[in-house]
Amino acid sequence: MAVTDIIVTPCRILYSSVGTSTPADTVAYNGAWGASWTELGYTKQPLTINYEEEHVKHDIQEALAPVHAHISSKSLALETVLAEFTGDNLALALNGVNTETEAGAGQPAKDTVDFGNSNALTIRQWGFEGQYVDEDGDTFPIRIFVWKGVVLPNAELQFAKDDSTGIPIHIDAMMDLSQSSGEEFWQIVKITEEASS
Repeated sequence: MAVTDIIVTPCRILYSSVGTSTPADTVAYNGAWGASWTELGYTKQPLTINYEEEHVKHDIQEALAPVHAHISSKSLALETVLAEFTGDNLALALNGVNTETEAGAGQPAKDTVDFGNSNALTIRQWGFEGQYVDEDGDTFPIRIFVWKGVVLPNAELQFAKDDSTGIPIHIDAMMDLSQSSGEEFWQIVKITEEASS
């Protein structure tokens, strides 16, 4: 047992195209994951992860309790509230399309987010990063990878005089059957020590 395993950490949120390489284990906490990853920026609320399984229990006439069980379904949802009110964040969280207009003669710069009749959802790969600090005070990353996920709008935008406006974001995970057997859904990696050489 170690009190350093009690984790208190903020969480970065990044996304990429499905199949993008994840950062090497040697990439430090808060380091660059590469140009193919986009970071969402500041968050207003903690990241919550809701993982659930449903089970089927098997009964037989000769026993009063189930004698076997198996998993019949799994679900994974991740939620937070983005703190930065940008056109890109709005488009991502609400499945819209952001168009940026540059400033010009008689034209102020603007973001325009449009929502239309499309029923398509964009499937992305997701990454989340927090930190682990060991007994020597060294910091290492804790990373969560969701190989495939879609953003499902869960937005109640609030404009108030006593609080900043946040953009709620809800990510539902899906199986990526191109991953190795037993690794198709999601992954948690906690780096605990530097490489030996």
